[in-house]
Amino acid sequence: MRYRDERDALRGRVDSLEEQLAAAKKELEEQRDDGRAARVEQLERQMDEARRVLDELGRELDAVRGGPRRSLAVPILATLAGLGFCAMVAGYAMKRPESYAIQGPPRPAAAPPPEPAPVPPPPEPAPAPPAPPEPAAPPPEEPSRTATATWKATVARATGLPLAAGAPCTVEAELASSGDSIHVPALEIVCGGKPIYRSSDSLNGMSMFSSGVEEDSGSAPGTYVYALSYQDKGSRAGERAEVSIDSIRKAGAVWRDSAPAYRVELTLPYQSAPVKGEPLLDATGKALRRSARVTGSTGPSPVKPGARCTLRVSPLARGGRCLTRLECGGRMLYGAGTTGVSECAVEGDQVARVHDGNTTPNGGDPAFDLDVAAGRATVRDEGKGGAWTVGIELDPSE
Repeated sequence: MRYRDERDALRGRVDSLEEQLAAAKKELEEQRDDGRAARVEQLERQMDEARRVLDELGRELDAVRGGPRRSLAVPILATLAGLGFCAMVAGYAMKRPESYAIQGPPRPAAAPPPEPAPVPPPPEPAPAPPAPPEPAAPPPEEPSRTATATWKATVARATGLPLAAGAPCTVEAELASSGDSIHVPALEIVCGGKPIYRSSDSLNGMSMFSSGVEEDSGSAPGTYVYALSYQDKGSRAGERAEVSIDSIRKAGAVWRDSAPAYRVELTLPYQSAPVKGEPLLDATGKALRRSARVTGSTGPSPVKPGARCTLRVSPLARGGRCLTRLECGGRMLYGAGTTGVSECAVEGDQVARVHDGNTTPNGGDPAFDLDVAAGRATVRDEGKGGAWTVGIELDPSE
């Protein structure tokens, strides 16, 4: 009777453990934790051991039924009680994941699954580029003024060509301007009837090129004359020769280093032959042209009172400077040769004043003063015979 009671008590304890195990499995399925699954396996092993002990107890009870025997219920019950307590602790641990299990070292809490990376919204379509603005109409081209200027030159010396000193040559330049400067699109030099330089010939090499042109009013109304500076130099193998012309210095040269090699040195006048037509430069269109007469003189003056004069003043492209020519009694009193460039003032479209304070010893030409509003001019200079002065009165303008 006593064994039967012990076995029944053990069976009740086993049933209680089975219920706790079932509850733990259910909670495991709900939470799916790897650590709790291992704990459930441990409880199952302990439950199997308890059943085995219970079976042995039953067999022993049948074998010794009726005889006195020392009871094994106490140790078995203690074992089952310990198992029950472990099951309770395991259940509590599964309900409290942040707490530690009773057996073994504490387990770290499982890291939560990473949150899915945010999916960026699709990029907004780029705005359509604005329509390009309508291209501005090109500015109207300035009308080009053209002229052909000619200088009568002579051969100073020549090698490589059958040209004697003094042989005639012609320097012909095509000039073009939009009003503010003059350039030289073409140049040709002919000596002895044959061209020795043409800018249109093939180059087949390098060219260091520069040009400059100065425009002045001619002695006759409606005519204009030009001074020329032209350089075209550099190593070359084509037909084009090299050239250097400076009419202000009244000299020039044409040469060729490749076969047939030659060199021709020239002399030419400062200004070209007069060209009829309109001026190429806007500044030249403001030139002053007046007739005048000598009203008085002192010292060894080159002209006498009463002599008739012609005055020409041409503003240059570089502002504030004018080229002045004063001829009286057939003699150039001011502006002879390459001289006559001085300070001047242009008011509106007319020359108002001209001033050159240096005499020939200091500036290369006489001193000159002109006041158009007053209608008077003065020329003075110093020479071997002493100082002299000439007074000029302008004729009324037409």
